[in-house]
Amino acid sequence: MYPEYHTLARHWDLKESIVFLNHGSFGACPSPVQRKREDLLRWIESDPMEFMLSEYQPLLDSSLKTITEFVGAQPESVVYVENSTTGINTILRNLPIDLGDEILVTDQEYFSSANSLKIISRIRGATVRMVHLPFPVKSPEEIVNAFEEAVSNSTKYALVDHIVSSTGMIMPLKKIIDTLSRAGVKTIVDGAHGPGQVPLNLKELGCLAYVGNCHKWLCSPRSSASLYVHPDFQNGFLPLVISHLPDDLETGLSDFQVCFRWNGTPDPTPVLCVPESLKFMEELHRSGWAGIMKSNREKSLKARRILCFALGVKPPCPDSMVGSMAAIPLEGYKPAAFTVSHGIDPLQQWLKYEKGIVVPITDICNGARRMVRISAQQYNSIDQYRYLAEALVEYREKNF
Repeated sequence: MYPEYHTLARHWDLKESIVFLNHGSFGACPSPVQRKREDLLRWIESDPMEFMLSEYQPLLDSSLKTITEFVGAQPESVVYVENSTTGINTILRNLPIDLGDEILVTDQEYFSSANSLKIISRIRGATVRMVHLPFPVKSPEEIVNAFEEAVSNSTKYALVDHIVSSTGMIMPLKKIIDTLSRAGVKTIVDGAHGPGQVPLNLKELGCLAYVGNCHKWLCSPRSSASLYVHPDFQNGFLPLVISHLPDDLETGLSDFQVCFRWNGTPDPTPVLCVPESLKFMEELHRSGWAGIMKSNREKSLKARRILCFALGVKPPCPDSMVGSMAAIPLEGYKPAAFTVSHGIDPLQQWLKYEKGIVVPITDICNGARRMVRISAQQYNSIDQYRYLAEALVEYREKNF
């Protein structure tokens, strides 16, 4: 018998036959937001020409205004892209990289972003310099010091996670950006997990660009992410796919936004549902979004304590660096038991098919450090994390 979800799970369509502790990977869209998307699809298909030429653009304007205000960005500085991977590729393609320039990236950067940086830097003749992050981490200052020590005279840019995917660790982003800025280094932020997990004020952050998914902690449909580009970096900034340009459309928008306005014929419903997602989640808690973020964090910390106690391990980072996700080291699980098959860790498979638990087994340091990474969303209950702890102990006792 699986532990029950939180009572708020009634707003999602999650199977009762699984214990879903992995909101951080692909999100989970609430039922009311799905219905909004279905309504939009029916509207579009009832008169496609009318919708796309007359209704789409005003709705998109409203959606962009909503997400711009939510992330605290300057007007006309945010556009929509499909996901954070697309956003990072777009930023990197627009960087004025010269031969011999150096770009910093950490050894915990999400693999798709790191891959994009390596390939684009190789094409441009730039050098990628690895910043080795300490793990476990005693304080945020250790992270800042690692970046400061990695800067050289050739360093021009840095690609920095806001929240590390594998560990769920919140980086001391503002301090990193300020430290790098004093050294003349501009920062690009991979904020895939940022919106909806932590408060944002992008116009005060000081980064060159920031991309964050909407389908994760904002709970919108997938294929929706916000791309922020600082006004000083917008001139000549182009999307990966070029369709309409500023001289094609007469609008009151900035050239930057027009270039991202109509790039082929999209399914517009994911980005048009972002305001509905923001509104639904805000109304789910009496303290609005501040309450959502706080309660998810408190649940994540409590779950981390439960798991650390059960597994006999210490938390790998201070409480201050934890948001709605947390990673717990899997000490005592011998490496031989973690031979990956088809990209999925066998422990992750065992948890899913033997216990019904959906949770990722992640790693850093080329697989040397493996962890179980939990997510905490409004639909999760503390009993679900206790159930996970019992399952992990059972697996260890049976196999080692």
